[in-house]
Amino acid sequence: MSGYDLGQAIRTSVGFFWNESYGQIYPNLKTLASEGFVTSKTGRQKGKPERHIYSITGKGRERLAAWLAVEPQPEIPRNELLLKLFFGAQVPAEILIRYVEEMVEKQSALVQKFAQAWDAVSVQEHYPDTPYWKMAARFGELELEVHLRWGEETLAELRKIAKKQRSSTESRKGKSHAAKKYS
Repeated sequence: MSGYDLGQAIRTSVGFFWNESYGQIYPNLKTLASEGFVTSKTGRQKGKPERHIYSITGKGRERLAAWLAVEPQPEIPRNELLLKLFFGAQVPAEILIRYVEEMVEKQSALVQKFAQAWDAVSVQEHYPDTPYWKMAARFGELELEVHLRWGEETLAELRKIAKKQRSSTESRKGKSHAAKKYS
C-alpha cells in the first residue's frame, strides 16, 4: 500500500475518529521503513512519479501489538464551538444559532455517511477484525446521535434567548422613540 493509499484507507475506515495528513503519513512511513517495521518497494507509473509500496514486517506486527497493549492516553478535547458558546453572552444569539445549525447540518450528513460505512463493515463478516470494527463504528454512531440531540436542545435554548434579545432591543427602541417624541 502506498502512502496515498494509506491516507485513503484512513479516511474511509477510521476517519470518523482518527485523522492523519499526508504530511504525517509520508515521514512516518520513511521512519518505519528505516527502523525495519515496514518494507518499501518502488513501482514505476507511466507519466507519474515513482510509487512507493509499503508492507508491514513481522517486526512491525510485533511493534503494533506492543503499541495496542499500551493504555490509551487521555484525550484533551478542543471544541471551538463549545468555547464560543461558553462566551456566548458577548454576541447576539443569532450568531451562535447559525454556528449550531451548521454543526447539526454537518453531523446529519455524517450520520448518512456513517450508515454507508456501517453497511460496508456489515458485509465483511468473514474478517476476524469485523467485531472490533463494529464496536468502533457503534461508538461513532452513538456519538453522532448525542451531538445531534445536543444540537437540537441547544438550538431551542438559543432561539429563546434570541427572542428575548429581540424583545429587549425592540423595547429599548420604543422607549427611545417615545423619549424623542416628547422632548
